[in-house]
Amino acid sequence: MHEVEKIKSESIYEYMSWLNQLGKIDEDAAVWMMRTYADSSQYHNRIGREINLRWSDDTGLKQVINKWDYIKRLFGKEGNDFVNEINSKNIAFSVMSHMLMLCPELLDKSYGSRVKIIETVRNPLYMISHFANYLDRFEASREFTMAYYYQGVKIPWFINESVDEFVEGNKFERAVQCIVKLYPLLETKIENSKKKGLQILDISFEEIVFDTKLALEKIEFFLGRKHSEKIQIILKKQKLPRNTIAQGNGHKAYGWQKSNKSELDTYQELLKIVTDNCSISSQESLQSTIKWYNNKYPSKLSNFSFNL
Repeated sequence: MHEVEKIKSESIYEYMSWLNQLGKIDEDAAVWMMRTYADSSQYHNRIGREINLRWSDDTGLKQVINKWDYIKRLFGKEGNDFVNEINSKNIAFSVMSHMLMLCPELLDKSYGSRVKIIETVRNPLYMISHFANYLDRFEASREFTMAYYYQGVKIPWFINESVDEFVEGNKFERAVQCIVKLYPLLETKIENSKKKGLQILDISFEEIVFDTKLALEKIEFFLGRKHSEKIQIILKKQKLPRNTIAQGNGHKAYGWQKSNKSELDTYQELLKIVTDNCSISSQESLQSTIKWYNNKYPSKLSNFSFNL
C-alpha cells in the first residue's frame, strides 16, 4: 500500500503483551518498550538497516515488489531527516504478529488511536493440521512460543486450565483443545477492544481467498490508504482470488500440501483426520466452534456439514 513499509515479523510485541497480561512485567516498562522499539524499528526501515535478505522468508526481499527502493537505502544517509519524513508523510510501520490479538490491551495503552489491527481469522477445521504440526515441533530448541512445563510436558502459555487434558491428549486432541479455547477468547478480545475504541478489522481468510476484491476494498477503507498500482502482481503471485484454498501457496512445515481437489473433498479429508484421531467430546467441541465460526464469517465452507 502507498506509504506503508514492507512487513516485518518481530516477536517482541507478542512477548511484551503476553508478559504484561501474565503479570510478569510492569505496565509502564512494557509501554515504554513497545513505543521505543516500534520507533526504533521504523527508523531502521527508512535507512535500510535490518533488511531481511533471506530469500525464502515471507518477510524477505524476494517478496517485496519495489526491491530497488530498499536496496538503495543501504547506500544512503541516516539522521533526523528520515524521522521528519516518517512523520510528515505519515509512513506506516507494518508488523506481522502471531496471537497478539489474544492480549491487545498493551497495544491500546502503548499506541492508542495510532494503531490499526487487521485480524485474519480462518475456519477452525482448516487449522487442525496446522496446529498439530506446530505442536509436533513444540519441544524443538528453535520454537520460541512462551511456555511452561507441567509434569515434564511443555505447555503453551495460553493453556492455563484443563492442563491434564492437554498432557493426556494426542497431538490432534491437543490441537482441538487449543482451537476451541482460542476462538471464543479471540471473539471476546475483539469485541471488547472495539467497544473501548481500538481500531480492528477482523476479516476471514476465506473472504480474502474467494472474494478478494471485496476484502481489499475493506482494507483500503479501514486503513484510509490506497493499494499500490502493483497490487495485481502480488495477487497473481499469491494466486488470488482462487476457486479452492489449496490452489494457493503455503508452508510444508505446517502441513501444507498443494491440491487440485474440490473444496468439499478437502473439507471431508480434514474432517476424517478429526474423526479418526479425536474423542467424541473433542469432536463435539470442535463442531460447536465451527458452527459459531460459520455464523460469524460465512463463506462457501459454511455449506459443508460436520457430521459425527
